[in-house]
Amino acid sequence: MPSTNFDSDRARLTLEILASEKGSLSRAVLWARAVEAYPLNDMELQVHKSGTSRGETSWAWTTAEFVKAGWLIKGGTSGWTITDQGREALTREPDSESLRSEARDRYTAWTKTRDAQKRAALANGILPQDEYQEEILRAARLFVERGLSDGESVFSPNRAIWTSEVSRELVRLFVESDGQEGEGFLGKVAVQLRVASDEARLLMAELVTLQLLPAWTGTIGERAKRERVTFMLALMDHPVQIPPEIDQAFSSGSFNLGTRMASNLGAAMKIVVSFVAAWTEFDAEHRENLLSDPWAMRDFIRTIPGERFPSQRHALLYLLHPDVFMSVVSDPHKSAMRQAFIGEIGGEATDDIDRDLLAITLALQQKTGGPVRYYEEPLYSEWSPKTVSADDPADDMPQDMNVETDDAVVSSSGLGSPFRRVTAEFANSLFMDEEWPQMALDLLERRRQLILHGPPGTGKTFLARRLAEHIADGAGTTLVQFHPSYSYEDFVEGYRPVVLDGSLSYELKEGPFRRIAREAAKNPDRNYVLVIDEINRGNLPKIFGELYFLLEYRDARISLLYGSDNDFELPRNVFIIGTMNTTDRSVAVLDSAMRRRFSFVEMHPDVEPTASVLPRWLAAHQLPSEAADLLKALNSQIPDRAARIGPSYLMPSDADLSVSRLEEIWRHELVPLLEEYHYGDAVDLEAEYGLIALRRRLSSES
Repeated sequence: MPSTNFDSDRARLTLEILASEKGSLSRAVLWARAVEAYPLNDMELQVHKSGTSRGETSWAWTTAEFVKAGWLIKGGTSGWTITDQGREALTREPDSESLRSEARDRYTAWTKTRDAQKRAALANGILPQDEYQEEILRAARLFVERGLSDGESVFSPNRAIWTSEVSRELVRLFVESDGQEGEGFLGKVAVQLRVASDEARLLMAELVTLQLLPAWTGTIGERAKRERVTFMLALMDHPVQIPPEIDQAFSSGSFNLGTRMASNLGAAMKIVVSFVAAWTEFDAEHRENLLSDPWAMRDFIRTIPGERFPSQRHALLYLLHPDVFMSVVSDPHKSAMRQAFIGEIGGEATDDIDRDLLAITLALQQKTGGPVRYYEEPLYSEWSPKTVSADDPADDMPQDMNVETDDAVVSSSGLGSPFRRVTAEFANSLFMDEEWPQMALDLLERRRQLILHGPPGTGKTFLARRLAEHIADGAGTTLVQFHPSYSYEDFVEGYRPVVLDGSLSYELKEGPFRRIAREAAKNPDRNYVLVIDEINRGNLPKIFGELYFLLEYRDARISLLYGSDNDFELPRNVFIIGTMNTTDRSVAVLDSAMRRRFSFVEMHPDVEPTASVLPRWLAAHQLPSEAADLLKALNSQIPDRAARIGPSYLMPSDADLSVSRLEEIWRHELVPLLEEYHYGDAVDLEAEYGLIALRRRLSSES
């Protein structure tokens, strides 16, 4: 195998693939195509403790440099996307090494200026609380630059729709309409825009997006945001696509919409539409003044016609001037915060609560050296009201509190989406009847943790992955494999070495469990599945640590080992499917605490549905039944039930079970398994388990 290292070539190819696509692609797809073009060498094929090859890890780090250079967006469930700067870099740099060299130069410059910029930012403006708010504000900036500044479509640049003509059309059809027809907000809008131009429909879709951007996903989840905008775009005669930068931001949230906005979206949207209609009547100088002067913008937004709706008006201010206006839209909460922390600016409040809170936040930022999170401890308990008024127009409650909406009470630890029923098509793809996979799904939906156990080759991992894809609709699935060296630090979180400004340092990095819990908390209306392959090969008490408790008590909160979260909750929309090989370790020797927290489903070659999988697979591929008869005869010769062999060994992906292939499988895959089982027993394997002996036995029985 060649020893050439293709790190730079794979990274460049990643950008080239994304440049050729209209949308985003998943990490898995990009890595597969990169390896197909540039196969791994011997060194790169070596696997880390995490189960990832050295080559893939190196590729991930190299592409991370592209992220810091501003060329690539890594969006988790929404996939990876190239930026305009990335496209320019591909054109500018002729080869892979020069491209990577420029990325490294940009990355180095970024690390050198990052700390200095952060110190300056602490005193100059309100900082985003986390990376999710940063995503929202990057998306909001597109509305400022394309819509408010240039008058162009945010979704379809160079198309003039943020104009007085188009906005007046929306005012006439939507704001001035009585909205009597149609069911719900979307149904009414669909009726109101029946005779609208495509430009007006597109503008309405973009304004709905602007309103949804900052909404915390505990009240309206990522999928619901996307579906609402997609519905609006579908009203067009010629729909356009949601830009990836905005689609990615749907998985984030800055504040709770509150009961008022959630139950009266129409009135809130009338303010947004009227805002744009008034904006388009201003000359360029006036617009520039409003975009540069946040207090002038506040005065303007307060004069927009419509209901008072302070939450919607403040939401607009936050999106347009986030460095001045907090991501808090509840007036009672803002008052409580000012009262609790007024001492930070001398103890004297003014008659302008927004200016007071800006000064307080900047003072706290400089004191703590980072963003101010009013809805987290230790600050939350200092100001939080004991009760929240039912009349509060925007209950900016922290993420551990429920929020009433039109349809239901939604919690940050949401239940996820109900599992789809098993169809005949899905069951047939597993070569089973519908009853067994439906039973497994019902059990998992009720208990949330499930282990498939049985001998090798019974399809445990295959089934775990297929069930996970069914539950999570093809997204939100993570697979890890346990082994003796796997640890809590690999699984949950731990310190990892990083190089900052030329010096070795350590940062607390999330593991797969922490990442999937974080994504699930952001999107409580979606299902997330963690598949743990060969779960019994790891030291389970060591790997799970304090998380054992949360597997049983999903509504409880605990402190994590490394102190990154003193109030961690495992969302109820996280489901865990484990697989274990009973030839490695018996279920009986598992930690009793683990056995109590998981449901166990056996998959054994002698028991349905596994017993019928191979005959069905053979029939589906129009192959003779001999392989199934041979496997049954083979297992009848194995005295230890746990050592019997599953059907997957005789189900090759190319469906080749010719005489030579069958002999190859028997000699190089099945007999070695039994050789290990009979080690030291002096058993004649060919006489007991060889193809000739089994065929002779079958012939004598027929």
